[in-house]
Amino acid sequence: RTLLALHLRSCGLEIVEAEDGRAGVEAARKHRPDLILMDVRMPVMGGLEALAELRRDPAFAHTPVIMLTAESRREDVVECAKLGVAGYIVKPYQQDALKRQVTTILGAAASAPAAEEPNATTTPLDPHTVLIVDDSERVLTLARAALEQSMTVLTAACGSEALEQYRKARPAVVVIDLAMPGMDGFETLAQLQGMGRSGYVALAVRGDIAARERARKAGYDAVVDKPFQPDDLRSEVLAAVGVVAPPEQLLQTYVSEDGGCAIFALPDPHSKLFARLLPIFAQRLRALAEDGYDKLILDIAALNDGTAEQVKPVVRLLEQAASLGIRTAICTPNARVLESLKQIAETQDAPYAASRDAARHCLQ
Repeated sequence: RTLLALHLRSCGLEIVEAEDGRAGVEAARKHRPDLILMDVRMPVMGGLEALAELRRDPAFAHTPVIMLTAESRREDVVECAKLGVAGYIVKPYQQDALKRQVTTILGAAASAPAAEEPNATTTPLDPHTVLIVDDSERVLTLARAALEQSMTVLTAACGSEALEQYRKARPAVVVIDLAMPGMDGFETLAQLQGMGRSGYVALAVRGDIAARERARKAGYDAVVDKPFQPDDLRSEVLAAVGVVAPPEQLLQTYVSEDGGCAIFALPDPHSKLFARLLPIFAQRLRALAEDGYDKLILDIAALNDGTAEQVKPVVRLLEQAASLGIRTAICTPNARVLESLKQIAETQDAPYAASRDAARHCLQ
């Protein structure tokens, strides 16, 4: 509480504290806050129970609530979403991400439709799309190659072109070169922030510490050095998607159904999005079992090696599916990953295939 209060007071906010869920409900009724940050796990009354009690009071039916959840309890994210929260923060959190989420939610709550920017739109962001803004055609080509297997990639050669692309496509993430001529990356960011709350990633010249610091303060979620490695750019973009897209949109992107088989497509395991999706997959497995699904295709094509760090989450998902009576086939064209999985007792007898169609036939 002390750290949260310290960070948020620097944004000019008035803070009221409570040590448990019951005290939080009482403090909310007394002070009528514009926003509530609530821990999921607390003594006396937990955060989910406290939120449910507040929602039963008409005075708090629409009060925005951000839930705080520990790193080891990421599965609470889906339950939070069901209770109508405005957002959630996984602890330990990043100060910039905390401040950005809080100020964004407070700004949305305080804004009337008449105060919207002329070009602003309420059209939802597209979690499948990223916009790359750079005056170098070479950089645009390299960025497109790094990201096109994961997302739809749009490009713009200048800030004004980026604004037009953003109005049409509503990308979940925008990657912007800081040093563009004319409208630079900082002015472009300021214009885009007035149009939507996407994730923003800066491209900065390697070693330019001052530019990196200025980018952080301006509101960029991440900074990638140029020349960049494809994996680094892809990781930051997918992490930004994970920040701005709610769990429901992530499920639409990575969970599908084909021929009576549910399909889970794991993202790049080096991204923060991978860690966020794993508990959502676990929750979805239980929902599939309740809906009568008994077949699952686990598409792990994004896993690029057979390290224990990458393989263990696959094993956990397989074990959970088996415990629910769901048969699983693994889809991967990567021989190294396949060999690693076949060395593990829990996965050595699982059906394997190089494509989703072949995996579906394995389960018939």
